[in-house]
Amino acid sequence: MTSYVGLSQAEAQEKLKQYGRNEMSEKKHGQVMSLLLSQFSNILSILLIIAAAAAFILGDMIEGTGMVVILLLNAGLGFFQEYQAEKAVDALRKLANPTAIVQREGKEERIPASLLVPGDVVMLSSGDLIPADGYLVEAISFEANESSLTGESLPAAKHAQGGATREEHDPTAKVFQGTAVVQGRGLMRVTATGMRTEFGKIAHALQTEEQPLTPLQRHMEILAKHIGIAAILLILLVFILGLFQHKGVFDMLLLALSLAVATIPVALPTIVTLGLSFGSLALSKNNVLIKRIHAVESIGATTVICTDKTGTLTQNAMVVQSMAVDGHHLPLQDLSSRTIIQKSACDYLLRIAAACNTVTICKGHSPAQTTEYALHTFAASFHYASERHIQEFPFDAERKRMSVVIETKKKRYLAVQGALDHLLPLCTHILDHGKRRRITPQDIAKTLDQQETFANHALRIIAFAFRDLTTVPKTQNEAEQSLTFIGMVGLHDPPREDVAAAIEECRHAGIKVMMITGDHPSTAKAIAQQIGLCAEKEEIITGKELDLLSDTALQHRIDHLKIVARSYPLQKLRIVHALQKRGHIVTMTGDGINDAPAIKRADTGLAMGSGTEVTKMEAKAILLDDRFSSIVHAVKEGRSIYDKMIMSAKYLLACNSGEIFTILLSLMLLLPLPLLPLQILMINLLTDAIPALGLSMEKHEDNIMRRHPRSPRLGPLSLLDFLMILIFGWIMSIGTIVMFSLQLPDLDKARTIAFTTLVFFQLFAVMSSRSLEPSPRTWQPFTNPWLVGAVALSVGLQLLAVYHPFMQELFHTVALSWYEMLLITLVAAAGFVTMEASKYLFKRSLGQPLLSAR
Repeated sequence: MTSYVGLSQAEAQEKLKQYGRNEMSEKKHGQVMSLLLSQFSNILSILLIIAAAAAFILGDMIEGTGMVVILLLNAGLGFFQEYQAEKAVDALRKLANPTAIVQREGKEERIPASLLVPGDVVMLSSGDLIPADGYLVEAISFEANESSLTGESLPAAKHAQGGATREEHDPTAKVFQGTAVVQGRGLMRVTATGMRTEFGKIAHALQTEEQPLTPLQRHMEILAKHIGIAAILLILLVFILGLFQHKGVFDMLLLALSLAVATIPVALPTIVTLGLSFGSLALSKNNVLIKRIHAVESIGATTVICTDKTGTLTQNAMVVQSMAVDGHHLPLQDLSSRTIIQKSACDYLLRIAAACNTVTICKGHSPAQTTEYALHTFAASFHYASERHIQEFPFDAERKRMSVVIETKKKRYLAVQGALDHLLPLCTHILDHGKRRRITPQDIAKTLDQQETFANHALRIIAFAFRDLTTVPKTQNEAEQSLTFIGMVGLHDPPREDVAAAIEECRHAGIKVMMITGDHPSTAKAIAQQIGLCAEKEEIITGKELDLLSDTALQHRIDHLKIVARSYPLQKLRIVHALQKRGHIVTMTGDGINDAPAIKRADTGLAMGSGTEVTKMEAKAILLDDRFSSIVHAVKEGRSIYDKMIMSAKYLLACNSGEIFTILLSLMLLLPLPLLPLQILMINLLTDAIPALGLSMEKHEDNIMRRHPRSPRLGPLSLLDFLMILIFGWIMSIGTIVMFSLQLPDLDKARTIAFTTLVFFQLFAVMSSRSLEPSPRTWQPFTNPWLVGAVALSVGLQLLAVYHPFMQELFHTVALSWYEMLLITLVAAAGFVTMEASKYLFKRSLGQPLLSAR
């Protein structure tokens, strides 16, 4: 393509100051004041405001003031959590920064798309998202998908600006930000950026879209509502029982409101959001950029990973290793300039390799087209350079080849390269020791044998052909016929060093790995055996064979397949459908524009960091380093994040049930109320919010990748989980009531002991909640310093409530002796023992909860 001088760096900087960055002006998320005020609009805060107002109206200033303090503390903690979550999401948004190749000062360089300015000349190719509005100054077979603007699903053909000085004179030359290049290449001169683009004009509508809740968030919301209803019924029961026992109406009203605040788990959806947000940020630090928050959840539930071969399982470092011409195999180390002069077929092949090439090498950037780059380097090493293109038919995944029309001073010819299976049938002649003759069945058989030899050595095969021309063909079908076969090369792309261990880890984790590649079946199989993906007899299917299967037949076979060779990108969509019909949770990788439908359909669509912008747009996550081991690490992190949210949910529900059962049991036994409303609210702050934050910092289980995936169609908590929550709640309430009863009739001391016993019960419980299964870590508290700090803070606040004069007056507590504190600690430790024993008695199958979520 033509080289343009483009803008100078000084001009670009001046225009950047004038027009601003090429970005949409975003809706401001989480404005500090609105975020703070929102903390007072949830049901917990409303109930607390009602309770405080009732206390003030009835003249109980101490009780009312205490409730206001608790309200402010709860709001402050909620604000801190949500503000941190917003900051995490903002950090992720800044990481997802698309780039563009521009010509500035006569040189090509890759820059962030946000730095584009009017007047820039931008290179565009198939799969790119157009980064700004502009018009084409050059175009080769250029088509753009403008459905995001026009709603028209068919691609629009585009042409270079023809003679006009302004883009308005030729509408077919206009291209728009946010639309996608689906075919061809071109050069665009930028005319509008940021909010001045057509896409910018509709940005407001996009900014007002709400993010849907993730499945886990919906499950937790439903769970919170159901438990909230049950809690309200129990609280009404407590209120009615209290009235029947002639307890004060005001006292029972405040108690009921306080119990409602303390027991309705309104924090559960927030905990899920916080966990997913911080999980997304953690994954980004390990080269997996989460674009859609629910991808954190789905990637942890993955049962099948469908992965490309090149660049993900292999190093994406293609080098030509062998050549086959004139029916002979020539290893690269045997090639020399003298050999090439002696073998005219070598000369032809290297000319085609140099000419039939669109590789782009930018300043500070390695080329994405690694196969073309390897061929470019191979030809350049023997001093062959590209010749003048006058027509180009770009590579596409269906044809699996590309061709260019070359014109020199002496002749005009068509140069073709591509997959041997797709190129050889178009050849009517073969180059034999410099002479062109008709191709025979023996030639074809010998060529296919050579291909098999290359493939068995895990080499990717690229074949070459040509055709002399008298006129320039108008279509690729007109051009790509009656070709003369020259030969082929074998390119080696070694497996990544860490991929075999990652695949073995997947096997232990119950995750199936499928390789989907455009390579020859023997090449794919050879690589698979090197990395431990499949044994000798594992079933392999080709794209052609897959096309012959009905959807039902494919569903029956899909569980037995590990390699799909010679595949077409659009077949990935069928594979995803078939796997999902079989109940699998699918993670699919892709980089090309034709991978986008499968990426969008998969439970977790992972776009390669080196892939097209269109694929990245549809993906739920981006694999920044293209490594398969990073996918496996993301699965591990996803499972860990999910486990921590379940830990928090079980812990909160167990603590809440203990508080309700303590009051209920006291009423059933006709005892005085063991807790005052303000004490209940203090327990809620001490043992719900603060330790739950520490729990979210827990490291993953040691066996997290040695268990089978969970089923996402089932609820997060099983019937067994609910049973253990209720058992622990009753044990907590029984222990508290026993300690309370021993101190009667000294009611202030009895309540102080009950208050402290409940707090200590729950702090022991949080230590046990660090693991969902029996684990030594629960006996090693200092492996999570954040949780130790949270527990220490809670203990400190409880000691203040018991021993500080002002706090004693506020909470109606009295000082306790060291002996009483020791006894409370020993009794409360029963909660820890109970939860640990339950893990051994009821070993939970983490992958298969018993309770379905509706």
